[in-house]
Amino acid sequence: MRVGWEILKSLELRERGPVFISCPTCGRCQIDLIGVAEEVERRLHDLPRKITVAVMGCVVNGPGEAREADVGIAGGRGQGLLFRRGEVVRKVPEAELADALVEEARKLAAEPPDRGEESA
Repeated sequence: MRVGWEILKSLELRERGPVFISCPTCGRCQIDLIGVAEEVERRLHDLPRKITVAVMGCVVNGPGEAREADVGIAGGRGQGLLFRRGEVVRKVPEAELADALVEEARKLAAEPPDRGEESA
C-alpha cells in the first residue's frame, strides 16, 4: 500500500506526507548517507503534512540542496549542518544527524501552514 501512496505522490495526485531528497553518494560523501537517509525516511513516513526533507552527504552541493528544502542536512567529515527553510539551525555530530533532522521536521509539521502553502 505504501508503494501505491508513493506513486500517487510522485504523480502529484497526492499532496500529503514528506517528499524526500537525497544525493546518490559520490567520492565527496563524508557521512553514512544511506544509513541516515533510511533512518530519516523510516521515522518520518507517517507525517501527514507535505514537507520537503533533504539528506545530502557532502559540503560541495549539499548545502545548496538542503537550503532549498523545508528541512535538510548537509554532511561533511563526521558532522553536518541542519537547515530549516534556508537557514542554518546548527552544526550536528554525525551520530545525531538523523535525530536532529527528524526532530526539526516534526516541529515544522506541527506548526500551522504558511499562508499560501497548499493544504495537505
